[in-house]
Amino acid sequence: MADLFKDPEHARTYAERPKKIIPGFDGLHRIMAQLIAEASPAQTLVLGGGGGLELKTLSEALPEGRFYAVDPSAEMIAQGRAYLGDPASVEWVEGLIFDAPGGPFDAATCMLTLHFVPDDGAKLETLKGIKARLKPGAPFFIAHMSVDKDDPNSDQKFDRYLRYAQDSQLDPQVLKEAHERVRTGLNTVGPERDEQLLREAGFSGIELVFKGLYWCGWVAYA
Repeated sequence: MADLFKDPEHARTYAERPKKIIPGFDGLHRIMAQLIAEASPAQTLVLGGGGGLELKTLSEALPEGRFYAVDPSAEMIAQGRAYLGDPASVEWVEGLIFDAPGGPFDAATCMLTLHFVPDDGAKLETLKGIKARLKPGAPFFIAHMSVDKDDPNSDQKFDRYLRYAQDSQLDPQVLKEAHERVRTGLNTVGPERDEQLLREAGFSGIELVFKGLYWCGWVAYA
């Protein structure tokens, strides 16, 4: 599914979709920026920042800040540059967390990204890679879809998400294809497992601060 983000057309139209299909999307971003700004970070690591959406919110909240945006898709990075107007305050890194500068950073975010990573050790290693690049006590905000696919009720949860998205006036065929990708292509786990992974990676003060249907957001501290 991650290859979809290397499709130039998908990248070009990315910015319009999350706001339409994720419950409370604007509020989620405002919460993220507020909790990150509490630390007055000079340098913030933004994992999965290629689309530029969270970078826009963060740069408005932290006009003096500098941001290091890491994304494996060159196409998404190009979209992010165009969306933001390629500001000097953002440094782009094509790759995974392991390709990011060592920091230490004052804060970090990981928005709508970890659900692409399989829970075969890769999720934990990704979180450890973020933790290793943060100053002690630095805030980390993470948000993604959180559904345990082994839960007997998981089909109902995905169906509820689709019904919510149907009210977004997106093309029905596009929605159908997107729903199938979410159901079969995302590597989602339940909220309990998400929090366990954060603890195992060494984060503390873990707090669920956003929930819109099955999209969850946490703040934690290095």
